[in-house]
This record gives sequence, C-alpha cells and structure tokens, in this order.
Amino acid sequence: MTNGLNDALNDLINQLAQLKFDGLLMYGVFVVVALIICFEGYKIYRLALLLMGFAVGFRLAHNVLEMSGVVLTDEQMLMVQGIAGIVCAVISTTIVKIGVFLSAYFFAKYALAVPIAELIVGKAQEKTGLPNFLIPALTSVVGLIAAFVIAKLAVESLRPVIVILTAAVGGFWLVNSFISLIPLFPYDIKFMLDIPGFIWAGVKLFIMAAGVGIQGLKGED
Repeated sequence: MTNGLNDALNDLINQLAQLKFDGLLMYGVFVVVALIICFEGYKIYRLALLLMGFAVGFRLAHNVLEMSGVVLTDEQMLMVQGIAGIVCAVISTTIVKIGVFLSAYFFAKYALAVPIAELIVGKAQEKTGLPNFLIPALTSVVGLIAAFVIAKLAVESLRPVIVILTAAVGGFWLVNSFISLIPLFPYDIKFMLDIPGFIWAGVKLFIMAAGVGIQGLKGED
C-alpha cells in the first residue's frame, strides 16, 4: 500500500514538474475553473490574477530551467517552479497593473502573437523577398513585440481590460480543455476532433464575447 502511494505521489510530482497536465479529472477541473474565470472574471479578478500570476511564474520558471540546462530532480524542479509561481501571484494581486500586464503579455504571446507575427512577416516577405531562413527569427521578434504592445495597452484602462482578459483567458482555456477531454470522454465523441481549427477558433471567440457581455451586464458590483 505504501509503495503504491509513493508511486502515485511520484507520478503526480513528475506530471506537475514537467507540465504534463492530463487525465479526465484534471481537464474536468480546468473546464470548471475556466468557466468561472470567463463569466465571473471581474467579480473575482484578484483571485483570477492570483491564479494567472501563479501560472505565469510556474511556466516561466519551467522555461528558464529547461533553457539553462540545469539538471534538477522533479521535486527540486517543482519547488523552484512553485516558488516562482507564488512570487508572481503575490506581485499580481498586490500590484494589480503588474498582474494585468503579465497576464495580458503571456496570453497575447501564446494565443495572439503567432498569428499576428505570421501575418506581418508574411506580408513583408511578399513585398521584400526576405530569405526563408530569417522568417522564424523575425516571426519570434514580431510576436514578442506584439505581445508587449498588447500588454502595455492593457494597463491603460483596467476594468474593461480585466473583463476582456478574463473572458478571453477563460474562453480559450475552456475550449482547449474541452478538446483535450474529447479522447477521454466516457462516450465516443472523437468525431469532434475532426472539426476544423477555424471553427474551434470561432467557438473560442464566441465564448469570449459571451463572457465579456455577461460580465459587462453585471456592472462593477
């Protein structure tokens, strides 16, 4: 029994340290949390910023550790990532503008920057004939600039941005978690995996718009 518990705990530590978030229960929790953030984001924005700040710090520490080549055990890696997550969570809720900036930057970087950068760089290549080997680097740079600009604009008007940001994060996360749930669902709905990506993108935007609308109707209370 003890060995079984130790194995289960070690598996959990490994999954968290390596960002291997999978399983029916995990994605089910993600769906519920995403729904709450999407439709109640402004009402609980400090909690939402805390969660997003923790996620940003956790992910950032993971990326830095991977790029640095430092060899750590899963327990050590999880501890470093957890501390970084807590620091970012505290900063995000204590200094709201920093929390909004960090959340907007990382959301823009992972959800918006790539298509924006590909569009801009693609147009530039058509007009100037840029060599192909420059495209990945230019796309990365333009993507980072786009994410930074979006994040900078986000802190100019806090309430509208918090509403839009929480609705966007919640809506995108909800759909991504649902897609990950499809192969694990008790009933066979795997045909939904064949739905084109642009339709899923439309669903994300629709849910985001619904979240913005519902939060807007609720006002500031």
